[in-house]
Amino acid sequence: MKALLLIAHGSRKASSNQEVAELANKLSQQDSEFALVAHCFLELTTPKVPDSVAQLAAQGATEVVILPYFLAAGMHVSEDLPELLSQAQQNFPKVSFTLLEHLGAAEQMPSWILQQASR
Repeated sequence: MKALLLIAHGSRKASSNQEVAELANKLSQQDSEFALVAHCFLELTTPKVPDSVAQLAAQGATEVVILPYFLAAGMHVSEDLPELLSQAQQNFPKVSFTLLEHLGAAEQMPSWILQQASR
């Protein structure tokens, strides 16, 4: 079973974290290849990455695609996420993990920005 895990930074502002949760919920309602969609945060709030990974594995995920919901490749993207991925692979060896590039590196980003700016 294929799962999508959206990872964001996390905020002290509850409404910001709720936006991420709502996005994950909207993604789960779309027709896609993902039977499961979850979200988590690196800092400041929960759920944390290891908890969401464990939950997906417990729900039967055999493949987890990780999308870093970050605009730039700072320390979290370049160092923290690969380390967390390594831990997940060790903790769940029967689950396949794929770490995608951060959202800001998406080829569609310039088009999305222009589309949004042209409204």
